[in-house]
Amino acid sequence: MVHFLRCVLAEWALVRPRLVRTRFGPCLLLLGVALVWLGHHGADPLAVALHAGALGSVVGAAFAIGSAADRAALAIALGHPTTPLALVTGRWLAAVIPAFGLVVACGLAVGWRTPAAVAGLVAAGAVAGCALTAVLLAGTGAALALFICMALAGALPPEAIVSVADPGVARLAVASALELGPALWRYREVATGDAGAVLHAAAWAALGVVLASGVVRRRVGGL
Repeated sequence: MVHFLRCVLAEWALVRPRLVRTRFGPCLLLLGVALVWLGHHGADPLAVALHAGALGSVVGAAFAIGSAADRAALAIALGHPTTPLALVTGRWLAAVIPAFGLVVACGLAVGWRTPAAVAGLVAAGAVAGCALTAVLLAGTGAALALFICMALAGALPPEAIVSVADPGVARLAVASALELGPALWRYREVATGDAGAVLHAAAWAALGVVLASGVVRRRVGGL
C-alpha cells in the first residue's frame, strides 16, 4: 500500500507543473471568471460549484493525459516500478485537485455555501473518473465533447429531455446518459445530504479509474 501511494504521488508530481507551465492554468482561470460572472448574474451558488467541479475536472483530465505524447509515454512510465492503477490514480488526482481549487475559489467569489462546495467537490471526483477513460480512448476531442455536454445539458434532469410528445432516439440517448452517468442534476442532491448521490459519485470515480487503468494496461500490452 505504501508503494502504491508513492507511485500515485509520483504521477501527481509529474503533472502538477503543467498548472503553471502550460495553458492549463489560464484555462482554469478563464473558466473561473466565467462562472463567477454567471454567479453574479443569476446563477445560484450550487450551480456555480457543480459546474466548477465538473468542468474543471474535464479540463484537468485533458491536460493530465489528453495529448498524444502523454498517451505514448504510458509504456515508458510503466517501465518503472508502478502499475496502471497507480498511474491512472495519480492522473485522476492531477485532474481533481485543481478542480477542487476552482470550486473553492468560485464559492468564495459568489458567496460561500458549504453544502454547495461539497457538492462541487463530489461532482469533480465523479466527472474526472469518466473524463479520464474518455480521454484515454479518444483524446482531447472526447474532453471537448464532455465539456460541452456538461455545460449545456449536465444540470438537466432526464425527464426534462424526454418530456416532449415524441422525444426521438437522440433525446432518449441523452436522457439515458444523464440518468446513468455522472450528471450534475443528480449531484445537486449532495447539498441536501442525499447519501445515494454521494455513493453514485463515488462509484463513478472508482469505476472511471478502474476502466482507465484497464485501457492503459491494454494499450501497453499491445505495444
